[in-house]
Amino acid sequence: MKIISLNTYGGHVFEPLMEFVERMAPDTDVFCFQEVMNNAHGEFPQPEQGERLNLLSELRSRLPNFQELFSVTQEKFGFDQNDLGSSDEGLAIFVKNELPIAGSGNFFIANGFNSLVGHDYETLGANALYIRLKLGSSMLNICNIHGVSEPANKLDTPKRIAQSQKILDMMSKLPGESVVMGDFNLFPETESIKMFERAGYRNLVVEYNIKTTRGSHMRKLHPQHEHGKYGFQEFADYTFVSPGVHVQSFEVPDEPVSDHLPMILEIDQK
Repeated sequence: MKIISLNTYGGHVFEPLMEFVERMAPDTDVFCFQEVMNNAHGEFPQPEQGERLNLLSELRSRLPNFQELFSVTQEKFGFDQNDLGSSDEGLAIFVKNELPIAGSGNFFIANGFNSLVGHDYETLGANALYIRLKLGSSMLNICNIHGVSEPANKLDTPKRIAQSQKILDMMSKLPGESVVMGDFNLFPETESIKMFERAGYRNLVVEYNIKTTRGSHMRKLHPQHEHGKYGFQEFADYTFVSPGVHVQSFEVPDEPVSDHLPMILEIDQK
């Protein structure tokens, strides 16, 4: 089974992103996407550049053999100033049609639904979307995460510690093995990440000696971050697996499709 997680950056790098999705779709079983925009009512024109206000439908059209789950974090949202109020933002999971979904759920790990106040991103909600797949006699839980982005230093805060605990608490209630992956907006050495390791999860980014989850294209998109207040930050995204998940391979290729890199996990379905 192949599972891919990617922060789509709202579709800002649109054509390369679509090419990547189409190329990977034939042998991918589950896509976990973060920062997905959904302009379901078509009330705003689609910009030629910048974020894609209808990214969800763009992904849907390129994944016709997949089931779709979408969880809204913030309604009437926009990353770009000109698009504020134009689209709903959230998490999406696409699952191959032949894989029966035994269950699914959504829960908030910081702030709440529609909690954004003005342009204060510390108030923006952060949520998790999970599915449960019946594989033979066993159950596999796949949880898609987008953690709080502020403060931008990606260091521990009480909110981030609580965020990790909420994820661990929820996953402990779901029988079976678990894969927890996505954009955590954290550094590897933080307590918020170490909590997963102490709970028995394998941290594949560390285990596979991944050097960056942001990639070379991040520097082209945001050169100001190289010498900005916090410097260039190589890490934000993680994949955790419970002890019973048999990992065949894990990679984070330098694909120029976003300001994040895709995490590609292959596991044994048995």
